[in-house]
Amino acid sequence: MIGILCSVYGVISVYHAKPLKDMKNNLLSISGLMILLSLVVISCKKDKTPAGPKDALTGSWEEVPQKAYSKRLLFEAGGNFSMQIRDQGNQYWSTEVIGKYTISGDQLIVNTSSNLEKSSTGKIISNTPINYVLFDKGKFSIDQQVLTINYTTYPADGPVPTVAKFNQLIPID
Repeated sequence: MIGILCSVYGVISVYHAKPLKDMKNNLLSISGLMILLSLVVISCKKDKTPAGPKDALTGSWEEVPQKAYSKRLLFEAGGNFSMQIRDQGNQYWSTEVIGKYTISGDQLIVNTSSNLEKSSTGKIISNTPINYVLFDKGKFSIDQQVLTINYTTYPADGPVPTVAKFNQLIPID
């Protein structure tokens, strides 16, 4: 009786061995394909090297104290600059001034090139070319992640020395 059961078990084992072998081959093929795709995705990762060297201003800065309208400055490696402005009741930045900046010692020169106006949903309404110097006669200093810019504004009654302060925003990668 035991001999017959062993013979039946042997036949069943041989019968099921082929599907198990095929399933094992399929599993190995799928595993190999997944590893290959992972390598392709990792190797195609976008290069995050900056456009130019970083300087003391490179990064994002938020105006302090915050007022009815808040300002955020973004100085990028390579000299790109943007200033975003929004009112405190809106989650989207309503205006963005774009341009280029240079520094020489403590001198800051920001030349603007365009002004983007955005709707309350963040959609661009207009893109106006502009050409003016922001932070006229600007001098800057940084102390404990606080950027101080001393510059001149020109209200109707003449030039006025002006000071703006910005906290550095630290990115979390």
